[in-house]
Amino acid sequence: MKPVFLVAGFGLFATAAMAELKDEEHIVGDQMVSIEFIDPVEIMWVGRNQYERTQVLSGQDIEIAAFATDADAAAMLSARAIVAVAPGTHSCDEGEPREYYVVTLGEPLATDGPLTTCVELAVSVTPGAIVLEEDPMGEGEFWSWAPGEGFNTAAN
Repeated sequence: MKPVFLVAGFGLFATAAMAELKDEEHIVGDQMVSIEFIDPVEIMWVGRNQYERTQVLSGQDIEIAAFATDADAAAMLSARAIVAVAPGTHSCDEGEPREYYVVTLGEPLATDGPLTTCVELAVSVTPGAIVLEEDPMGEGEFWSWAPGEGFNTAAN
């Protein structure tokens, strides 16, 4: 009986690992944002469909950290945008390396980044900017992104 449990256990681990490798799609207005797993990387695409699309990011473990695409967020920013995060390639004394990107949807389609950091950043939308900060209630890294201006930092 032990070999059966051993094989079943490997099956559970393989299923969990494969769950992380699924493609994902999000409809944002008239555009489709998709992340496709193409071993060994992931590719983020934006376009009207799978035939009319543009590659905006590629790398390992790309995740969408925030959508600023609803009517309220688009009105505050004067644009629709998504924030993506991926493991960074830089080294960190503490924390995990991360790279943040802002992809502006529509015409023109634009990708700003990477914003490299060793901390996880919380994302929020304010009038005219997307704010990325380490601790919204305290001290730490603070960045803002504005359409047409890109990333800016300020002491927090």
